[in-house]
This record gives sequence, structure tokens and C-alpha cells, in this order.
Amino acid sequence: MGTKSTVQLVSGLLLVVVSFVSAAEKTADAEGVADEHALIGVETAQESRHTLHPDAQWYPEAGLGLFIHWGLSSVRAMNISWPMIPGRPLGSKRIEDPAEIARIIRESDYNLNGRPPEITPNEYWKMAEHFNPQRYDPDKWLKAAKKAGFQYAVLTARHHEGFALWPSDYGDFSTKNYMGGRDLIKDYVEACRRNGLKVGLYYSPPDWYFDRDYMNFLYYKAARLNPEIGSLGPDLKPRTSTKSKDDIARHQEAYREMVRGQVKELLTRYGTIDLLWFDGKPPIPNGNQCITIEEIRQLQPGIVINPRLHGKGDFVTYERTLTTDKVADGWAEFCNTWTTCWAHMDIPFRANGYILGQFVTCRSLGINYLLGVGPTADGEFCDGIYENMAVVEEWMQKNGESVRGTQPLGKGQKASVPATARGSVRYLFLLPAFRNNGAYDKDLLKPESCTVQLQGIDGVADVRLLADGGKLAYRLEADTLKVDVPAERRTPLVDVVRVELK
Repeated sequence: MGTKSTVQLVSGLLLVVVSFVSAAEKTADAEGVADEHALIGVETAQESRHTLHPDAQWYPEAGLGLFIHWGLSSVRAMNISWPMIPGRPLGSKRIEDPAEIARIIRESDYNLNGRPPEITPNEYWKMAEHFNPQRYDPDKWLKAAKKAGFQYAVLTARHHEGFALWPSDYGDFSTKNYMGGRDLIKDYVEACRRNGLKVGLYYSPPDWYFDRDYMNFLYYKAARLNPEIGSLGPDLKPRTSTKSKDDIARHQEAYREMVRGQVKELLTRYGTIDLLWFDGKPPIPNGNQCITIEEIRQLQPGIVINPRLHGKGDFVTYERTLTTDKVADGWAEFCNTWTTCWAHMDIPFRANGYILGQFVTCRSLGINYLLGVGPTADGEFCDGIYENMAVVEEWMQKNGESVRGTQPLGKGQKASVPATARGSVRYLFLLPAFRNNGAYDKDLLKPESCTVQLQGIDGVADVRLLADGGKLAYRLEADTLKVDVPAERRTPLVDVVRVELK
């Protein structure tokens, strides 16, 4: 992935519309996200009507959040939850050869960088016996995050894998059963508060462990196109028995009570929780009503809630591909990963110019950027996370005023690059380019001289490159400012042109 600019003429102004991936990559990402959302029952919302509670009004100005995916998958350094759902190639075509079907089921295509997980759900859950993070220090995580400019954090209290990171009284798959009652959520919440970050918790209503005797672990499109395979159990072998209607009804009621009970635990055990990030709904009748928004607000009046359980919430969510180039009408958030995986894997990080490019583009649209990382099984961030946070920290020290407390351009103003505004100041963001739509330092193209434009202004007092404070050459033609930025002033990161208007 990488940055690519397409050009179009709008109202006589040459606008650069930023796209971070090629059309093919964007389509593949969007299809992957849509497939996952369909499987876990994500409720989508195209618009939001946010809470007016005063304790929640921090959210639209937060800008940068840290998304922390952590769970059993860290034991084998693989992606979280999804490796136990095999058969994506079977979802696009019918395969007649039983041996080929068996191979695909065993070697799930849900792999990254050609690395198949080769794991059954039962094998995945067995990692709970080895998950005991002795070097867990969320203070270290969040201190570095705060210095880098992150304003809130969201930790996976429980992902689809079903393992709860706190000693839950519901179900039998939590730290209560495997870690002597150690509470990883408590330590995280307290570390957020000590380091001045808003506290966010991710909770997956779908629980594949709790549902293990009832769900089909074969990818749902594969099951549809290859019905002779049948329902696969947690050993990825066809089930040989079926559940009665009474069994299913009892299970569904227990499922409902488990989800409701665990959400209430998260909202009552740890003091103020600032954000609750749901991801799907349990596959039971009226699953999105296990606990209502009204009930949640009774327990946490000032909380911010995403829409992925109820179909409505305080903000719109975009995932992996930012599918809008319009200023947000209400609160919104775009989540993506610093590598190409939500959880910890030994794979390359995306270039910081790419990451910062996504961040400033989000801010130019009034959208928060939730950036994903994953701790190791020991409870540490790998060196790469801290090294990249240090780069972001240095960039924020020089350019932070362009993204803190700023707004999208006002009505009547347009820019040829992403831009933000504060009072009489405008900030124009110059994004780096990558070879072949790559997103890694080795793919970075040498910065070139460029001219950026800002339309809809009356006069200019000063134009400078924000990072070094040096003046830039410019000219004003009618209501359009044109600024020349020489190649030797550019960097591999996002460069910011600061414009002071008269």
C-alpha cells in the first residue's frame, strides 16, 4: 500500500484527491472488511447522532487514538481470532477435489505475507495455557503513546476468540480460569489515567469459544458454495450430530446473558470508561439488544459508543480503507494498522510518512485516526512500535499545531492537498509518494518540488514551512494562493505549509 494522487478539476481549481492504495488493493481491502463484518454481524451506520453529554465532547477533537489488539494469538504471533476460520478460497469458487478442499481447510488462506496459520480453533484456544504476560507494563506503552500525541487508547478486552482479559464471572474462558484471576484490564485502565489518555475498551459480542459447539467454523461463503462439506466443529472436522431446538434455545439465552453480564462488568468494575468499541453482534435473535445503549448510558452517562452492535452510535467507523473524501457530518473514526496485521506479528511496519499521511488526511476531514498495534505474548510492545512512536513524537513536536484543535477548511475554501484551519491560519499537508503504491521506506520516492494551492481567500500575511520556520515563495492570483515548495525543503514524512491569512 502507499500514497497515490489523482487529479480532477472542480470549480476551476485543480484538486488533489488523496488515495492511499491502488484501486485493486482498495477493492480487495473493502471486500475483506465486508466479508468479516458479514460473518460477525457488524451493524453499519452511515451517519451518527452523537451524545451531548459534556463528558463525551472530548471525542471529535481527540484526533489520534491507539488501537491495541491483544489476546491468545500473541502466543504464536499470528493474527487475532481470524486464523481459526478457514476456507476463503472456497468462498469464490466451487472445488470438486476432496483433497484440495481438505488442504484449504487445514491451511486457511487467512494468512499474511504467505504465512498460513495452520491451526484449528481447539489448537488456537489451547494457547490460553501459555498466555501469561510476565512483562506486561501498560504504563510504558501509554507513556510513549502520550508523548507521540495519542489522546485515547482502545484495548481488546475480549476479541472474537472469546478469551476475556479480566476475571469474568461469566463463561469459563478468562484470566479467572487461566491466570489465577489476574486482571489485565484493571492495569490498563489505571495506566491510561496516569498517562492522561482517555480509556477505551473493545468488546466483541461474537464469542467463538462460547459458541464452539453450535457455529460452523468454515468461512460462510465457502459453506454456501460447497454445502457437501457440512458444518465444521472446532477441530475443523465435519460435525456428526445436531443440536435440538431446546438445546439451541438454552444456548442462545446463555449467550445473551454472558454478553450482557460481561459488558456490565466492564462498565462497573473500573470507574469511568470513556469509550466502548463494539465489533459485531451475537448470532442469536435480537442479538443487538443484549444490552441497549440506554442501559449502557445508565452505567456510564458520559461514554462514547460506536455503532457496530446497535447499528447506531456516537460516531461512524471506517476500517482499513477510508472510503470517503468528504468532511464528516458528525463524529467519525478511521481505524487501520501500523503493520498489515491487527495483532503482533514479525512483519514490517508501514512507513511513517504513510501513517502520518493517513492521519492528516483524516484530520482534514474531521475524522479521528485509530492506529492499530499488538503487544507480544510477554506483554511488551516490540521495539518497532517504540521506534515509530518516537518518529511520530518528533513530527508532532514540529507540526502538532496543524492537527491539534484544528478544523477542516470552512465553506468556500478549497486546497489542492489535505488541509486544516484554526482561526486565521491554514495548514496545507504535503504527502510523500511511494513506488508501486508501496507503503514502506524502501518504496519511498525521492521528494520532488511542488506547488500547492489554496482557493477562496482574500489576502495573505505570511507563508512558511512549519517544521523549520523558513519562508516559502508564493503568489496570490485573484482568490487563489499558490505556494512553491522546493525539493530540498521536503522530507520523507508529511511536510506542512503554514499560511497566515490577513
